[in-house]
Amino acid sequence: MKAVFISLLFCLMTNNVNALSIVYDGFKCTDDSTVLGEPAQSKFTVEQDLGNGSYRLLLEGGYLVFPDGKICLKLIETSDPEINGDLSNIKATAYFNGTVLVISYGLLFENKGYVPGNPISINDISFFPSTYNLVFDYSSTTQTFKLVSATELNNTYATQRLLDARYFSLIHVRPILPAEEIQYLISE
Repeated sequence: MKAVFISLLFCLMTNNVNALSIVYDGFKCTDDSTVLGEPAQSKFTVEQDLGNGSYRLLLEGGYLVFPDGKICLKLIETSDPEINGDLSNIKATAYFNGTVLVISYGLLFENKGYVPGNPISINDISFFPSTYNLVFDYSSTTQTFKLVSATELNNTYATQRLLDARYFSLIHVRPILPAEEIQYLISE
């Protein structure tokens, strides 16, 4: 079955067809992590085969968030004030060796409390770049990718206003072992 999937992936990529995706149907994040939100979807679509098991992907719908040990989807919306820029999808990279899939993508959040034109402070934290690495095991019998682990890397971008110097001041790595089973299904 693994050979069939790899053959299908190779056929789609050599014909420049961007139809192969993996999809997770979950729930939108809410302010109360004990309450399920509206149904939502996370979809990674192959954009380009880079060779040697590496791919460029587009993430659409929502991305996984892990508040309080639960899993939910934060929607990617062009009107989302937390995300810097006008986004309807997020670019991602992936590596697949036939049994393990690793996907990486990043986000840039803007500090809602920062207002240009306000009195300048010595240190003003303004942007929060975050990177996510998701590791999946592939099951050829069910044609699914099961999330095994995730890592969230956060950088706090700070500006020293007096010297007009910018630097990353804090790096925080959070390994995540999902308490719930998350499976992405192959979709065409």
